[in-house]
Amino acid sequence: MKYAALVVGVVLVIAGVASAIFLYQHASVPGQKNPIPPSAFVAFTELASGTQSSVRARKNYLITSQDELRELWKLVDVQGPPPTVDFSKQSVIAVFAGEQPTAGYAIAVRRVGDSDATRVVSVEIASPSTTCLLTGAPTKPYQVVKLPATALLWTHQDSATTTSCLR
Repeated sequence: MKYAALVVGVVLVIAGVASAIFLYQHASVPGQKNPIPPSAFVAFTELASGTQSSVRARKNYLITSQDELRELWKLVDVQGPPPTVDFSKQSVIAVFAGEQPTAGYAIAVRRVGDSDATRVVSVEIASPSTTCLLTGAPTKPYQVVKLPATALLWTHQDSATTTSCLR
């Protein structure tokens, strides 16, 4: 049991270092132009998303191995094992909004693109309009996506939006 806890701890530390690099390479500036030329957009596929994770703070993770993906999968409310990913060709990124006070919050990768020596991940964080009637239960939104691997440096840009109550 001690060995398993140690392995989980080491994997989470490695994932934390990777996410710190990913998260803090460059912070986005409100109103900043999109640095991704349209010809450099990178396709991605959603693996999972939801409103219940065990991640309490706003975080991004870059996953580069099946072992890391198995550890990440324990942090989200997905049933069953994680999908098999060919990490020689693909990477996985996970974005977490952190704990929010009510329903109506969401986080999503909106765009990924390669610019010069950097892969830029555009993340949209949505909050509900103040006129929405929402359940008072806390949520912890997340999204996990798969995309082609790269040797480029990773960075992100967050944007905030407010969602309407009408659907």
